[in-house]
Amino acid sequence: MQLIENATDQKLRGAYYTPPAIARFILQWGINGSKDLNIFEPSCGDGVFLKCIGNDAMSYNSVTAVEYEAGEAEKAQAIGLHDSEVINADFHRFCLDTDKRFNLVVGNPPFIRYQYYDPEQQELADEIFRRSTLKRTKLTNAWVTFVVGCSQLLAETGKMGFVLPSELLMVKYAQQLRQYLAKNFNRINIISFENLVFEEIQQEVVLLLCEKNGTDEHLIEHIEVKDADGLLTLDPHRLRFPTKKIDFHTDKWTSYFLENKELDLLEKVKRNMPSISTYANVEVGITTGANDYFTVPESVVTLYNLKEYARPMVGRSVQVNSLCFTKKDWKANVNSGAKAYLLVFPSGAKDNGNDGVRAYIENGEKKGVNNGYKTGIRDEWYIIPSIKLSDALFLRRNNLYPKFVLNEAKAYTTDTMHRVFIKEGVNKKAFVASYYNSLSFTFAEILGRNFGGGCLELMPSEVGGIYMPYRVENEALFAEIDRMLRQKRTADEILDYTDRIILHEGMGLSMEEIQIARSIWHKIMGRRLSRETLEKEEVKVEKKTGYTQLNFLDLFKQYQNNSIVENCIVREDMAEYVTSSHKHLIDESKNVLISLVKKDNFEQYLDKSAKIYYTGKKFPSKVALNKLYYFMPYLKGKGIRDLYLIKIARVGTRKEGQSGEDKNDFRLVFEIEYVTQLFDDYQLIDLKIWRTFTDTRSIVIYKTLYDKLKGCSIDDNSENDIVLRLQTQYTVLCECLDKNYFHSHKAYESRQKLHDICDSIIGVT
Repeated sequence: MQLIENATDQKLRGAYYTPPAIARFILQWGINGSKDLNIFEPSCGDGVFLKCIGNDAMSYNSVTAVEYEAGEAEKAQAIGLHDSEVINADFHRFCLDTDKRFNLVVGNPPFIRYQYYDPEQQELADEIFRRSTLKRTKLTNAWVTFVVGCSQLLAETGKMGFVLPSELLMVKYAQQLRQYLAKNFNRINIISFENLVFEEIQQEVVLLLCEKNGTDEHLIEHIEVKDADGLLTLDPHRLRFPTKKIDFHTDKWTSYFLENKELDLLEKVKRNMPSISTYANVEVGITTGANDYFTVPESVVTLYNLKEYARPMVGRSVQVNSLCFTKKDWKANVNSGAKAYLLVFPSGAKDNGNDGVRAYIENGEKKGVNNGYKTGIRDEWYIIPSIKLSDALFLRRNNLYPKFVLNEAKAYTTDTMHRVFIKEGVNKKAFVASYYNSLSFTFAEILGRNFGGGCLELMPSEVGGIYMPYRVENEALFAEIDRMLRQKRTADEILDYTDRIILHEGMGLSMEEIQIARSIWHKIMGRRLSRETLEKEEVKVEKKTGYTQLNFLDLFKQYQNNSIVENCIVREDMAEYVTSSHKHLIDESKNVLISLVKKDNFEQYLDKSAKIYYTGKKFPSKVALNKLYYFMPYLKGKGIRDLYLIKIARVGTRKEGQSGEDKNDFRLVFEIEYVTQLFDDYQLIDLKIWRTFTDTRSIVIYKTLYDKLKGCSIDDNSENDIVLRLQTQYTVLCECLDKNYFHSHKAYESRQKLHDICDSIIGVT
């Protein structure tokens, strides 16, 4: 294999060794009691799969393995399996030359990009694809070639089990592979992991388990476990029988982990709802080739006298916090010092422009901007192509949900956002407003792809494929959605408002169907975001150190009389919000601060009238004030019970406005509002920091307390069905919470049932 400069040997080989737990599971699934299988591994490395076969004394007829690296092949050969052969060769060549056929193919093929292939390997890969009447593109990763080639080496009936990137489920270059697998295999199981399996790479993987059995059925199923050890909870010999018929018209496989009733709803919607591309054309934003150079703040425009060439622009998601990006919004970005201008130079600007223009262009050349990948191929490197204004903007990469914004300011945008050109005759405000509903959010999740940190990315074609219930009447929603976005209302609050009008009144969906649609969105989004959360929590554990005290004086100087946090969840209908029937509105993903209340301050918390909480003189510096959302008072000796909203966090003093106030006695002051009583009685919980504070997510509180239910004492005279019901609901709830489906109706119902069951149990502590 030809080495590429500045690439590591591991990257070139795409070698990331399989955890033994995964190798063992795939082998157990594949062999499943058979004793006469011919097994093949196309890229065996140092022999993890071979070791599992030997260590577990698995039965087989023969084992054939191929490994490109001579040193690794020697290690694999040294394992010494009987009736086995380790071949030091390139899999591509082996695949094309061999006449052998195998009953079981297993492995973890290399994750090698096209540019790391040498010319000979590219030709061999092309031939492998041609034999399956497929076409390889320059974007095709090596693992795709391995899957196609190994499919050719399977006997008429057989199994294939691979560790593959999760890209299999969604990326465009794997689209024809998905179609190929769907047509050539009868049963497909996909197993995904909440946590990263390979510590050395930020790459999410799945297990692809395919079976050819000679029937006409084409079924698929998705299973998710927490990590490699989570495979121990599955029986590889009785893996879930696929129940979902493969849709050969489906572009991606990301939706197959949904339940059948959920899939039925989506199919119904597809038949009756047009997509965004029906009403608009979506294109990438302006490709400057060097955003840092061509996008500038006003100070640079002034310094170089570039006003003539400066165009209004918006290029970052943080600069858009509304449904409508107005001239006022753009001006606010300008005043904040943001890069709010795009430099659009005409031909000959270097020679004919003013002194500032020439100086700026020459400065770019000194920095090598003119030699970039995009700029270097232009006749005049500083001339940006495709300068077009769009009617709307669609953010390319997103966190909770993709934003769709009307471009009233007539601002240009870079390739960080997509340009949406709305077709003639379409009401622009109605069109953009129509996107804000649970179904469109769901399809955005299905069509997009996931990146590190829980990021959701959509390309223009994927944006165009989002189903959207456009109606002219939806223009009436525009102003209210814009107001809610500017007030930073949660997505669920916005959808509570829009779903009823757009989906129920406009489309005729039942409220039950709307609830299903919302739960689908939460399920897919939660799955995407859960790995990010888990990774962060694991890092916190690994890096656990002492906490330093927050410097109140520095905070006071920084903020003075201004709020540190203004919590925008505060609702106009707070009185309705805090009623017990609206507990499901609590966002259990948000951070909650649990803080100690001494006995002399109990009264105001016992009667739920507390409005202010003062911290002690010490407060940990690692508690993120900007992320605090809720507050739970921990009554000394009693525990926690009630949930409050943190409206404002600020710096003050212990006895503000009172006689005897010490102006130097700085404290953090939380202005709070009672929301609801979470538990029937006070529950003890550990305070992690100085035995005084705990910063966590609300969801963790539920998990901690419900874990205690496992060991609760139940009177001997209690009926068995009570125990069964308790165990059932506990399992359901934990499944929802573990997968971050905390907003789902299923989780809410289970939580309420658990409360009711516990009330009926004698002796629950």
